[in-house]
Amino acid sequence: MKYGIISDIHSNFNAFKVVIDYLANEEKVDGYFCVGDIVGYGAKPNECVELVRSLKNCLNVIGNHEWAVLGSDKMDNYNSAAREAMKWTAGEINENNIKWIKSLRKTVKNRKLMIVHGSPRNPVNEYVTSETVFKDNIPFIEPDVCLIGHTHISEYFIRYEPGGKIKSPRLKDNDIIEIKPSCKYMINCGSVGQPRGGTDNRASFGIYDDSAGTVRIKKLPYDIK
Repeated sequence: MKYGIISDIHSNFNAFKVVIDYLANEEKVDGYFCVGDIVGYGAKPNECVELVRSLKNCLNVIGNHEWAVLGSDKMDNYNSAAREAMKWTAGEINENNIKWIKSLRKTVKNRKLMIVHGSPRNPVNEYVTSETVFKDNIPFIEPDVCLIGHTHISEYFIRYEPGGKIKSPRLKDNDIIEIKPSCKYMINCGSVGQPRGGTDNRASFGIYDDSAGTVRIKKLPYDIK
């Protein structure tokens, strides 16, 4: 089975629609993993939440922007642009979507992977930005593959065997990660709605092939203006 991996949509409905159309019509995915931060920054939080809610076989986790909109995180922890966007979003998003957001869990697992927005040890708020942070999180990765978001940067961290070497390569369009036994992974497919970490402003997401044991990165242009 194939799954689309989407994260950090941030109310950017234009980018999100391009990504979902591609995953449904070109990849013909069987389901989706949504890694949090559906809302925040952008102008269409309701449309983005409702599109996520409409996806078949979609596993979802809560992101820090949803957490803040619900009032569960202090706005002071964010920069001025993020604070203003969260306040606006909190007043804009409708009651049904708020109720659905409240139902989201911090961590979701199946037999092959776990999904968190931040990190395994701090699922909502921790940024995994270095090999040191990854190493500290290894005891919390169960099973061996963890999908993350939050940084908006497409990259992955791997430890090759217990106590072995750690690497953290950045990911480009059509790069493929092969999931190997006895390794630990944290994989960030980048941001759909607000990609960072370079000059590539295309919407970034992933395709997980359960049978092949691979994650492929995909980046698509959309009408930014």
